[in-house]
Amino acid sequence: MHISLKNSDKKIKLCRKGFKFMKKKGLQEGWRLHSAGYAVLQFVKHGKIKTLYLHKIFADEFIPKPESKSRLFVRMINGNKLDCRLENLEWATMSELRRQQPSQNNQYYRGVSKDGNRYRAVLYDQGQRVYLGVFDTPEQAAIAYNEESLKRFGVTESLNKLPKSEEKENTENSMPSPLSFDDEQSDAQPPTNRHTGRR
Repeated sequence: MHISLKNSDKKIKLCRKGFKFMKKKGLQEGWRLHSAGYAVLQFVKHGKIKTLYLHKIFADEFIPKPESKSRLFVRMINGNKLDCRLENLEWATMSELRRQQPSQNNQYYRGVSKDGNRYRAVLYDQGQRVYLGVFDTPEQAAIAYNEESLKRFGVTESLNKLPKSEEKENTENSMPSPLSFDDEQSDAQPPTNRHTGRR
């Protein structure tokens, strides 16, 4: 089901339950496309312009809000800001919202910043800063960010997009040594360091 916007050819996508709620509240008309891409209803009250966001109205009415110490926002699961079907809405923290945003590789990668002549990798988990180290290249720092993000959050849109050569090299370098369980438990001397020649 769809509802038209006054200032755009685009339409708001609704589920039947949401449409019935809007009809009951008399909210079927007057919706506009906000500059941020959301469906809004604006009116003047006590001399001030009030703005209602449709996705927030639905979330407050129908989507159970989880307990959280952080401020919660309404997220469109499929990224379409005009898809206000209830099954497409969920509550999320700001860090969760950012993880679902595509990585913007402008000067450096997500989670990567310049540190002297090297590059620092940092990740945030529930507002806590996780320091991942300093690396020689921004690509190495971005790989460290991706690996830690995958461990904590799984595949998200925030993962850095790296050149194929960097991803391949990282995969090869991160492969475990072919040691058996017996090898790890043995009293054998440690292998020779291939750079120094020392054990």
